[in-house]
Amino acid sequence: MKQQQAFARLQALDRHLVMLEHIGAALQWDQETVLSARAVEERSVQLGWLAQQSHAVASGEEMGQLLSALDEKSAESDFEKALIRVRRKEYERKRRMPSDLVRAITEQSSKAHQSWVEARKASDFKLFSKDFATMVDLVREKASCLADEGDSLYDALLCEFEEGMTTAEVSSLFDSIKKPLSDMVQTYAAKEVDASFLYQSYAIEGQQAFANQVLADMGFDFTRGCAAVSVHPFTTTIAADDIRITTRYTDPSVMDSFASSVHEGGHALYEMGASSGKLKGTSLSGGASHGMHESQSRLWENMISKSPEFWQRYYPRFQEIFPSQTADVSLERFVKAVNKVGKTCIRVNADEMSYSLHIFLRFGLEQDILARRIAIDDIPQAWDEQFAILFGFKPPTVAQGVLQDVHWSSGDFGYFPTYALGNLYGAQIWDHMQGSLGLQPNDVEGISSYLKSSIYEKGALQTGRLTAQSVTGKALDATVYTSYLENKFSRLFG
Repeated sequence: MKQQQAFARLQALDRHLVMLEHIGAALQWDQETVLSARAVEERSVQLGWLAQQSHAVASGEEMGQLLSALDEKSAESDFEKALIRVRRKEYERKRRMPSDLVRAITEQSSKAHQSWVEARKASDFKLFSKDFATMVDLVREKASCLADEGDSLYDALLCEFEEGMTTAEVSSLFDSIKKPLSDMVQTYAAKEVDASFLYQSYAIEGQQAFANQVLADMGFDFTRGCAAVSVHPFTTTIAADDIRITTRYTDPSVMDSFASSVHEGGHALYEMGASSGKLKGTSLSGGASHGMHESQSRLWENMISKSPEFWQRYYPRFQEIFPSQTADVSLERFVKAVNKVGKTCIRVNADEMSYSLHIFLRFGLEQDILARRIAIDDIPQAWDEQFAILFGFKPPTVAQGVLQDVHWSSGDFGYFPTYALGNLYGAQIWDHMQGSLGLQPNDVEGISSYLKSSIYEKGALQTGRLTAQSVTGKALDATVYTSYLENKFSRLFG
């Protein structure tokens, strides 16, 4: 078979796999937003069957024959080279995993999600522990199938979310900033900041109108997506022109829901930009890595939408929508409240500075759980003890502790580090955008245009690390992030 014939067939199989992925995303969206509790069992079977069909194509004999006939070095374009790389990586990983295991993990994910929702609502870990234990066993089995000689189980899982990164490398990056970050949190959490006005009652309709205006200015195309409400905010791509985000309005501060909307909007912009042109409908139509994806959501959420310049533009509109809540609240006071450093239990509600400490906690616990250094029933206690070391107090309930995040219910071990890696990528990209290009946070449209052409539309043509390096011209340096924080917060609070 000639190279171009083989590639044409590879691309056809790839598009078939993406279609199955989008069908699964539609079913999962439905489960997270409207599905009845009694329908979970059948939904888990549906999703498991889909995963098995996808696995059969991605690791099948035809895929192997096509990849044997294709050589990245002789590919005619970056698109061809990247698609061969991505499909080869998936083929080699999926060939190691039995089809029954793939289906079991997907089915268990659906069941565990429902028990997590119930456990979180009741603040009772026991309602989740049985399903979680089953999921951890399945994840260990998956990691054992995927691990190369000399790799840890965690290495095998991390690679799925951040290609080319090892546990040791991530640990080194995190260790290089853990102490300065902790010291800064201690310093700025002690600053007296009155943010009480953010905790008043704000009409949801007004919150939605304000968030949607900002999202539209950012470049979110409401003809290609929508915004809804869920227990845990998320973004999903159901089709190239159907990219959906959610937020929630149950958090105590009005800025929590707004931050979630902007955060998920950053993810959606990446998906919309990559789901266009030649990449549309292929495996390259997503982010370069989960870390790069998080870099965009974190960049929009924190570096842009929590800046003084951003609110110079948008605070007048916020005041128009919420006149009584913002009466006598100056712009300076508002910006300080938005950036108040504290020690919250909930990761998604954490301030910009303390956020990564939440990730360091999960990164360590995940490794301990996989290595059987912590028993399932002892995880809540281990969580509280590690949290107390980082923050100085224990969460009052397990709902605000170990049960706060949805990701473990789906077995996504290795995913959490990408949130903090996103902070590091984002800081370096933002440093480049301001220093070399002169872009400022109030130029939302200009920022969006630059990111679209330099990152979003390139999708997964490169790995996350190489994408960031190609944009900034520098290797990843964690200290750029702590320098950014010190500069910003010293200007805000002295």
